[in-house]
Amino acid sequence: MKKQQQYRNWLCAALLVSLPFTGYAAEYQLDDIVVTGVRVHEAPISEHNEVPGGQVARTADYGVLGNRDTMTTPFNATTFTDKTITDIQASNITDVIAMDASTNNQTLSGASQAWAIRGFRAQQQDVSFNGLHGIAPRFYTGVEGIDRVEVLKGASALLYGMSPNGSVGGNVNYVPKRAKQGENQNSIKFTYGDGHQFGQQIDLGERTADNKWGVHFTGYHTNGSTSFKDEKINTNSAFLGVDRQGSHSRFYLDAGYVYNNIENPQYRLQFSGITNTKIQNNYIDQNGLPKADHNAKYGLPDTYRHVTEKFGVARYEYDFSKHLTGFAALGMRETKMDYVYNDLRYQANGNTQYRLHNNNHINKAISAEAGLKGRFQTGSVKHEVTGVATRLAWKRYMTNETGEWTAMNKLTANTVSNYDHSYGWGAALNDSNLLTGVALTDVISTKDDKWTFVVGGRYQHIKQNLNKTGKTYKEHAFSPAFAVVHKLNDRTSVYANYMQGLTAGDLVDNNYANDGEVLAPYKTKQFEVGAKFNTGKYLTTVSAFQMEQAGTLVETRNGREYLTSGGKVRNRGLEVSVAGEPREGTRVMGSVMFLNSKYHKSLASYEGNDVMGTPRWQAVARVEQDIKSVEGLSVNLRANYQGPSYIDQWNTYKVGGRVTWDLGARYEFKGFGGHPMTLRADVYNVFNKDYWNAMSNNPAVYVGKGRTAVVSLETKF
Repeated sequence: MKKQQQYRNWLCAALLVSLPFTGYAAEYQLDDIVVTGVRVHEAPISEHNEVPGGQVARTADYGVLGNRDTMTTPFNATTFTDKTITDIQASNITDVIAMDASTNNQTLSGASQAWAIRGFRAQQQDVSFNGLHGIAPRFYTGVEGIDRVEVLKGASALLYGMSPNGSVGGNVNYVPKRAKQGENQNSIKFTYGDGHQFGQQIDLGERTADNKWGVHFTGYHTNGSTSFKDEKINTNSAFLGVDRQGSHSRFYLDAGYVYNNIENPQYRLQFSGITNTKIQNNYIDQNGLPKADHNAKYGLPDTYRHVTEKFGVARYEYDFSKHLTGFAALGMRETKMDYVYNDLRYQANGNTQYRLHNNNHINKAISAEAGLKGRFQTGSVKHEVTGVATRLAWKRYMTNETGEWTAMNKLTANTVSNYDHSYGWGAALNDSNLLTGVALTDVISTKDDKWTFVVGGRYQHIKQNLNKTGKTYKEHAFSPAFAVVHKLNDRTSVYANYMQGLTAGDLVDNNYANDGEVLAPYKTKQFEVGAKFNTGKYLTTVSAFQMEQAGTLVETRNGREYLTSGGKVRNRGLEVSVAGEPREGTRVMGSVMFLNSKYHKSLASYEGNDVMGTPRWQAVARVEQDIKSVEGLSVNLRANYQGPSYIDQWNTYKVGGRVTWDLGARYEFKGFGGHPMTLRADVYNVFNKDYWNAMSNNPAVYVGKGRTAVVSLETKF
């Protein structure tokens, strides 16, 4: 009876937390709908089929295809588990995906994170949340409420639809925490480090005795200075996950609230004097690039970013029969941001200039999808056909102000504090965006499951209203896909795929002779072949790919300039990843990528050059070893390598390659009252290596962190 009362209390708490979202939903109009992706659970949420060692899982959410095992799926994906997120003491998404060499950190400030997958830039706005784009926090990258991070490498228009910002190199999907049967998820954790940040986190999770209902709650707070000079972070967040597993239906509700305040964030260093042949900078020619120094500050005093995020997704699935399942989902997000930040520009004489920006930003989104999945057989061939309709819309209300470039020697103590950023929240509508589409797929497999074929296509309609100019972008595109995987035996699969990525085209402005022309959506075409090996002790994936991304190109005709969609970037690469436990007590995880990224069709001045901010080689390897002589003690070592890369498309200057090392230890023991406790300690960049990260979207660099340390103590109760 006491246990039942506890479950009732959990459910009441869940309803109370979700009430604000009920009122929040009433604020939206029907034309404000957001969408993308499909998720049909083929197994209870607790079944992750982890690779030995527990660091990665064999399953992943492949959007319209649902949750599938990697050995029968013709794509390359890595699923990082909660164990990995916790054991590497990740504080944000870039910490997690840095464990995969196919990603490259493209962070441009202490308040704005980005990355590249297979050489193509992406950012937080394109992360999907439980299969839906547009719902994950737009400007916050913490992972305290996340159970798994799934990284799909490669174009994914068929699987997830077009992402809001048009990322094409791959997709990052958050799987939120939910209650798991037979696992004690009630814990408190205290963390200190990465400068002087002190964090506290509580996790509570319970399921009913019949396993039908589950509730999970995460509360988090952190405050203090980071390892960058003067930078401070204050965060409060709460995440709630409720699910019901019925005999013929499943219901999921995931909601979250985040307040994130960053004071005096670090920023990138840009370069001026760019011409159509090179960066004209005699100072760099004579003295080289500025020395990377993690103690240097490139953000101005009194800059800040205040962000509030509210979001939630409800999903329902119903089995009409064992052959037919229907599903529907609705998600919402509201983001408010007050942001005062700076640009810092390096000049030819070695001096610097600054420019200030203010951005008051409100972003509202709603996400919805509905579809059917049917299973049937024709002769000895099995079919799994999925049809889905999606709708993704978001509106941005913004007030922007940008100052003039000013010499740094004119910066005074009150320059920023006197800057006019006293805007209210009544900003005018800046733009409204709508992505609608339908997708149809057929997963065809032989009776013995040796061969699996995926055929399908997605029709995507894109509409954007630019309120300031009164112009409208309206276009559509169809993205077909074909893929095959063949299981040679129980341990080996080979696969191949042709996939497309999709990015909205440009609405040509009056800087060009074809002013007002609407350019068709840019397609990224991918060809990939690979092999997967599951020895029972570890999982290995090897792949080779070519991705060709369309983009803009300025053409001159009869002395007039036209903006066209003739530009191209071509990325060719090889990837190898491995994870597992080759022998008891020894866990390994690592990957390497070789990438040849070129401007394929572009301006003659940089045709054939390497794409800026894109290193040829990247690698990461982590080994964890249990110390048998001390029960509960494990130590780990990680090596991170990134090759040199150019800072500009004319390939005039490059940042050097680097190797950094991380050391850590974990000690599990019984604490007061016999409660399980875990003490973790990690030191990152042990040898205090100073280095630059080159950007892929602008001639600029961002300084890496020096040596930092994090210590945490977690207890379960």
